[in-house]
Amino acid sequence: MTKRIRWSWALCVVAFVGGIVLGSAGSRAGEFPAEWFWGKPDQRAQHEALYGKPMPELKLSDWRGTEVTAADMKGKVVVVDFWATWCGPCIGSIPHNNEMYAKYKDKGLILVGVCGSKNGQEKMSAVADEHKIAYPIAKDATLESAKGWRVMWWPTYGVVDRAGNLRALGLKPNHVDAVVEKLLAEPAPAAPAAAAHAADAVPASHVLLAAAADDGAVKDAWREGDPASRARFADLEGKAPPALSVENWINGKPMKLEDLKGKVVLLDFWATWCGPCINAIPHTNELQAKYKDQGLVIIGVCHTEGSEKMAQTVSDKKIEYPVAADVGKKTIMAYKVSGYPDYYFIDRAGTLRIADCKNGSVEDAIKALLAEQVTAGATASAR
Repeated sequence: MTKRIRWSWALCVVAFVGGIVLGSAGSRAGEFPAEWFWGKPDQRAQHEALYGKPMPELKLSDWRGTEVTAADMKGKVVVVDFWATWCGPCIGSIPHNNEMYAKYKDKGLILVGVCGSKNGQEKMSAVADEHKIAYPIAKDATLESAKGWRVMWWPTYGVVDRAGNLRALGLKPNHVDAVVEKLLAEPAPAAPAAAAHAADAVPASHVLLAAAADDGAVKDAWREGDPASRARFADLEGKAPPALSVENWINGKPMKLEDLKGKVVLLDFWATWCGPCINAIPHTNELQAKYKDQGLVIIGVCHTEGSEKMAQTVSDKKIEYPVAADVGKKTIMAYKVSGYPDYYFIDRAGTLRIADCKNGSVEDAIKALLAEQVTAGATASAR
């Protein structure tokens, strides 16, 4: 049975107050040396956008060892290691992870190994036995956790402070200890007296946003993120989508969204350097084959960085749906894309209905939107 690790509204309040207590340095990029991290500046910027915020959701299953809950994490420093069974550097880091866990677990450290990538998850327990993993591990079966944490390579280490805020992401394995030591030295934030009743203090705007997000055919549960994080989409959903600023079309002629009314359009924002994006290609091909005759159009919008490899990736990975390269990141910025892959839906009336759909809910959204009928001259039924 799948287990979601969520920070409640109460914990979010604690995290917010803790951020104030710890000071602004803990929430800014540049707190730790750049050479401690993997990735190009553009990739690191995507990680840094999450700093100082409550840790992204973990949706894990098939725990090996003690299952870790949100209650277990409260007041602790948490290291999340996204790894894969086929990844040599991941396997090579296991002894160091074991040493770090043994050294700091009694001082307030929790270490969770998140086995990601669709390929090889079935070998998790065997690999754990062979390499004597001593800390809790679990599967990211839907890959939603990797998406939320913006995992672009394996291993990806994230470190969360005692207040529940993400402080470092994409660390090189040999620098994780230094971050852990710094955060363990910080005091746990004191819970405010009102924290116990924080659930009653949810801003009305958040409640209204959540209520408005479920328009009948589209379920709010299909959308990625909580109401607060989704507030940035308020000027996108329910309206005509931004134009696509793309070039170098493959697998089809250039398309404009205004010419696709009557179709359901799935925009798949991906990158040639993004592991989860590459792993998702076979499933996206299946969706293309299954629903294209019912009115589905899939367009893969390739990130500008690495787009010079797009044609080769299309060939190597046998992409069967149309793809095009974003021009100067204009499309990504217009749609406020924050991770890869990200999925956006435009309905038959030409209205953006879902900005950032959960990976595991893409097919549900396809079926719901294809089932809708739009009469001539009708506007979207979304809002």
